[in-house]
Amino acid sequence: MKKLILPLMVTALLAGCNETTAVNNKDFSPEQKAQIEKIASQYIIEHPEVLVKASETLQKQQMQAQEQSAKQTVITYTDKLVKNDKTPFVGPKDAKVNVIEFFDYQCMYCSKIAPIVKSLEQANPDVKFIFKETPIFASRWDASKYAADMGNWIFAHNGSAVYGKYHDAVFATGKDEGKLTKQDINSIATKLGVDTSKFDANNTFEENFQLFSELGFQGTPALIVMPTDNVTAKNVHIISGYDPKGLEKAIEEVKNSVK
Repeated sequence: MKKLILPLMVTALLAGCNETTAVNNKDFSPEQKAQIEKIASQYIIEHPEVLVKASETLQKQQMQAQEQSAKQTVITYTDKLVKNDKTPFVGPKDAKVNVIEFFDYQCMYCSKIAPIVKSLEQANPDVKFIFKETPIFASRWDASKYAADMGNWIFAHNGSAVYGKYHDAVFATGKDEGKLTKQDINSIATKLGVDTSKFDANNTFEENFQLFSELGFQGTPALIVMPTDNVTAKNVHIISGYDPKGLEKAIEEVKNSVK
């Protein structure tokens, strides 16, 4: 019986079931079920890699489900993501392809990917890069919130060109996580000709936080590459974390899809 039961047990375990589920079959008597569970328990002890494999399979399935759910949410909020004139962007307003980044100026990995995003901007002048100020560290560092509010304010009053320079300059400070100051931010803005005495911090990023949460993101940077029109789960790409190659590939694939 051991030879017949073990394949059943292993299959069930790899599918994310427990041993009780695997042997809960009306064709077995209570004695047989007890024996099967004993055999399965011993097998797991002797082959712990089975549990590792089961855990990896379950995790992969959960990640795929989360990604599909996030893509459906992207489709639902297409207008807010790519057609919101209040959100800072660089590139053509009527672009067919968009890169949306949720970021925090105090985020280490956002700083790390910033020059890569800049190089992709330059290499893809036909793509719109949309910057969703999302200061996830605002409760820890005041400068995080201040920089986000300043960025949105500069875009609203000075447009894309000045915003783009501000955005790049803040990341170019090269300061470690949590070391950016309000003085740094004001200095950058002033050098760009912005009158910071008129600055009005009004938490303009709150809608970004709502979208960030709805999409299931848990950290920055979080990027979406998608077309402006005819959005489907197949042409939406979500990149969570630092993944330069993944971002570059996603842009290429979406551009090819709209030709």
